[in-house]
Amino acid sequence: MTRFGDLFWKALVLTIVVFLLGVFLGFALERNRIGDIEKEFQKIDLQWSDAKLQTLYYQNLEPRFCDFAIKENLEFADKVYNEGLRIESYDKASFLTDDLELEKKKYALLKVEFWLNSIVLKERCEAEYVNLVYFFANDPEFEIESEQSTQSEILKDLKEKYGKDLMLIPLPIDMDISIINIMKGTYDISKTPTILINERIKLEGLQSLDEIESLIENEQL
Repeated sequence: MTRFGDLFWKALVLTIVVFLLGVFLGFALERNRIGDIEKEFQKIDLQWSDAKLQTLYYQNLEPRFCDFAIKENLEFADKVYNEGLRIESYDKASFLTDDLELEKKKYALLKVEFWLNSIVLKERCEAEYVNLVYFFANDPEFEIESEQSTQSEILKDLKEKYGKDLMLIPLPIDMDISIINIMKGTYDISKTPTILINERIKLEGLQSLDEIESLIENEQL
């Protein structure tokens, strides 16, 4: 074998080794990422059970316990919101198994449960916060994805500004979840993005920060 041929085969072997190491490392990182996501969803499962019990309790709540119940629900809102931010931070290109897709549905149900709790407390305790439900597509078409991305950033800014005075509840409409399908029919939700404020005001399509903020301010009066 010539010197050139020897160098060629050594380079080829080295290239293959580096490639295989890269694949292995990528696989290991992906598995670690999925493991982290699974841990987050285990927390969500526990929070969902907690939320269901809260719903049952709030339905028979005595007025003298309203302040405490509102405080607990607001703290629960922050937990739900922060969990959502953590989930969104994961790389969208990550490989998600069917099990993780199921856990994403559990997270959506958790947000529905929180929304129901917020409605009950507003009615029974005259809470002054604003419920803002953001209906989006989990698997949007390309032209919708851009609008949803912009709308999400606007709503995050509003949440940061209003804090506990704004209950931001993002819900996917395309994951075949029965209770969300019922709500879509109840409020005639047919496109995304769509915003529902205090179960009365519906805004379809991309909305500006000023427009949404004006409606929030009016609802707080």
